[in-house]
Amino acid sequence: MDSKDIWSADDAQQEFDRVLEQARNVGPQEIDDPTGIYVLKVKLDRTRPDAAQFLAKRAPKS
Repeated sequence: MDSKDIWSADDAQQEFDRVLEQARNVGPQEIDDPTGIYVLKVKLDRTRPDAAQFLAKRAPKS
C-alpha cells in the first residue's frame, strides 16, 4: 500500500478509513480543501496497549 500524507478533500472522503490508518501508522495527514489545509493526527491510539500497563505486566515479581 502506498503511503500518502497529503490528500485532496475528495480522496480523503472516499478513502476515509485509509486516511485514519495512515494517520495512525505513518503520522499526520494533510487534507487540502478549497477552504484551507486541514491536518489529521492521532492524539490517542487506542489500538496499542498502554505503555504503563505493558511495563507493569513485565515487572519482576518479588
